[in-house]
Amino acid sequence: MMVFPLVFAINNALKPLDELFMFPPKVFAQNPTLDNFLRLLNFNSGLIVRTFANSIFVASCYTALTCLLASMAGYAFAKFQFRGRNILFLMLLITMMIPAELNITPLYLIFSKMGWLNTYRVQIIPGAANVFAMFLMRQYMTSIPDSLLEASRIDGAGEWSIFSKVVLPISSPSIGALAILQFLSKWNELLYPKIMLTRQELMPIMVILPTLNETDSARSVPWELVLSGCTLVTIPLIIVFLLFQDKFLSSVTLGAVKG
Repeated sequence: MMVFPLVFAINNALKPLDELFMFPPKVFAQNPTLDNFLRLLNFNSGLIVRTFANSIFVASCYTALTCLLASMAGYAFAKFQFRGRNILFLMLLITMMIPAELNITPLYLIFSKMGWLNTYRVQIIPGAANVFAMFLMRQYMTSIPDSLLEASRIDGAGEWSIFSKVVLPISSPSIGALAILQFLSKWNELLYPKIMLTRQELMPIMVILPTLNETDSARSVPWELVLSGCTLVTIPLIIVFLLFQDKFLSSVTLGAVKG
């Protein structure tokens, strides 16, 4: 059930236009071709290529920054003792109850005054301090034995060395899972960039792709390009998932702590 929509999109993206509207329809392409993808890449003077690159750049930078900040915050909340720690963490969790749509208007006003509209930084920096990511990393890092950290301190390691050389390798399974979730979330984002950006050359592909079927009638929609675009945008997600899934499985063993 999960694979069928992807197979359907890929199969129809490889069909010539006459086969796509053939009746009765054929299950598989009789004369598969890559012309639909070439037409998609040349759409609107290569706009799809530019927005595809934008999505990869923004999602990759956002994911890396989120994983870094969440790991540091998770380590602090899990292993440091300071006044008001639990109250501060609870206040952060409460913010997760606020729908993201309610923040769009004030964020737009703030970033317009800061001059951040129509920039890459407005797509990457806001939201990088993700509360869910902090919560996920904090919950995982609480399972790291304090004795391991104390042993590192006795050996003369500083807090940054402990964090980078001890905590991060052990936490790599949760970082891999977090990277998948954050990349997927940023890649599929539509409302936020659609409001914050007006220049098409800076938009992610998920904002541009729906414009392919904005026509007067369903018959005039270039469905071969729409299906090709749907196939194209799934490729990075599959690559990221396979990459971090392998890292997740291997890190369970590599990051194990012997008692």
